[in-house]
Amino acid sequence: MINNLAIRMITLAVGLSALPFVLSERVCPDGTIGIGTSHAITGPFELSIIYSNDCGVIDSKDGNICSSYRRGAAVQCNAGTEVPNTAQTGDGTDWGPCFSVTETCGNNRPVEWCCLRA
Repeated sequence: MINNLAIRMITLAVGLSALPFVLSERVCPDGTIGIGTSHAITGPFELSIIYSNDCGVIDSKDGNICSSYRRGAAVQCNAGTEVPNTAQTGDGTDWGPCFSVTETCGNNRPVEWCCLRA
């Protein structure tokens, strides 16, 4: 009986100690947003996503990361490239400059850029 109780307590302690890591996935520094692309599950289509720094989806669109998104966000890229310079989220907040990162939200959602709050 004591052994079962000890095992349960250790299991609970280990589980609770891992909880902050599960709940606080950060791909960009505090006060920034992330931008990434992912390929659709059912085809060769590209999906561009703007993330909060904890991987919450702010906005998304089909195609490359530049231009307008579904919920009013927009990403301005350097001329002739898909390198973001600035962004604006649907609430009117301005972001930029942006800098390159190699991060992942979840299992298969790459984040290639983080943008500072302007």
